[in-house]
Amino acid sequence: MRKKKILIFLFFTLLIFFIHFLLQYKNEININVETSKKSVSNFNDKKKYLVECKLFNEIIDRKKIDNERQCYYSCSEEDNVRVDTSIGFPCQPFILEER
Repeated sequence: MRKKKILIFLFFTLLIFFIHFLLQYKNEININVETSKKSVSNFNDKKKYLVECKLFNEIIDRKKIDNERQCYYSCSEEDNVRVDTSIGFPCQPFILEER
């Protein structure tokens, strides 16, 4: 009778350790999957920043109804931006462009 109790106790103890081991192994796998997902998402996410573009030219053409006022902004030596507005909206001295 005593041997049965010892065997049952050992069986449950081993069962508890086995379950604990499986749960810990599962958590490690989940952690590895989450970190790999984060590294992939970080690779795809590019950091965006704002660039100040200064007004360098303004053209008013009353013949074109849709874009009567054309505002030209210089963001860098090679990068220029054109903004078309109606005659009721003046060109701003600078704009912020997302890059």
